[in-house]
Amino acid sequence: MNLVYYLPLALLGLLLVLNLFYHYWFWIRLLLYKDKQSVFNRQELPVSVIIAARNEAANLAKHLPAFLEQDYADFEVVVVNDCSFDESEDVLKELQQKYTRLKVVTLAEQPKYPTGKKFALTLGIKAAEHNVLLFSDADCYPASKQWIRQMQKQYIDKTEIVLGFGGYAREKSLLNLFIQYDTTLTGLQYLSHVLAGRAYMGVGRNLSYYRSLFFFHKGFVSHIKQLSGDDDLFVNQASTGANVRISIEPEAYTISIPKKSWKAWHRQKNRHNSTGKFYRSGDKFWLAFIAFSHSMLFPALAYAVYSYWRDPLWLYISLAIFSFSLLHRWLFLGLAGRKFGDSRFVWALPLIDLIHPLFQISWSLRGSFSKNKW
Repeated sequence: MNLVYYLPLALLGLLLVLNLFYHYWFWIRLLLYKDKQSVFNRQELPVSVIIAARNEAANLAKHLPAFLEQDYADFEVVVVNDCSFDESEDVLKELQQKYTRLKVVTLAEQPKYPTGKKFALTLGIKAAEHNVLLFSDADCYPASKQWIRQMQKQYIDKTEIVLGFGGYAREKSLLNLFIQYDTTLTGLQYLSHVLAGRAYMGVGRNLSYYRSLFFFHKGFVSHIKQLSGDDDLFVNQASTGANVRISIEPEAYTISIPKKSWKAWHRQKNRHNSTGKFYRSGDKFWLAFIAFSHSMLFPALAYAVYSYWRDPLWLYISLAIFSFSLLHRWLFLGLAGRKFGDSRFVWALPLIDLIHPLFQISWSLRGSFSKNKW
């Protein structure tokens, strides 16, 4: 036998090593992470919660009270009514009569000068009274009344950005299992990268940073023409190895309303992935690293089965390497799901982990070629 005969086995072995390296260099940090009570900020700084909402009357009426009724001494909630033409204005006026903490900024439609979420958020930030900004969305709600406190207490030493986890509400559907899996995988990656000193993104439904940091980096100017990226591109630009912390206590989570159709979910993911091409080179490398090392397992197994079909020993060794790599990944994902409060997708991982890489390739390709700009 020549060396070429062992190529399929060597390829599977290499992919196993690459996957294990990523898991134990990044993912394990989050799975073992526990907040130390001794390194929290004991001083409760005043906080401005900022939410940009466009035609979100129903969500504002349903979810905004959960933000306004937080168990925290000094905070305000700034809602930017972003060119809404539904009943948002009436809902906000009614809520203002009940909650003195609510500040409303109204943005009127300008046909010749389209605005978008970044402009709305900029107005909200300018209207905010406090230096600690905490962002969320109108279709979200905090998991507890301690949300502000849990996020704010991470501001110690050189911290200027705090990243939280944004989950999705549970529903009984295959789509929801895919959404929970995707959310867990995304959270596991961007939060573990922070612990490795390589923060690269955050999610706008649970994100905090200093108002002064926003103006220091001239807001969203560097990517203002991109429709998306008010969260991840700003974090990618403003983060360093030392100025980002995470808050992953269950009380610090936010819960979002998930998409109801596959089409809507894919449209959302395509939009989110359109910003990845603007990440720093090192961040793009590591994201491509784990995506490639995992997705290539399946064609590598097919290559091994084809090559060793008449050689049971090498076939079984190939299957063992493939199975170990996959089961190891599923173990980590299951543990992350438990940490984030929903691991129901684990039983469907044989299906999800086969199809999701295909989705990811599609989203990445669409994102790479999408202009997604004004």
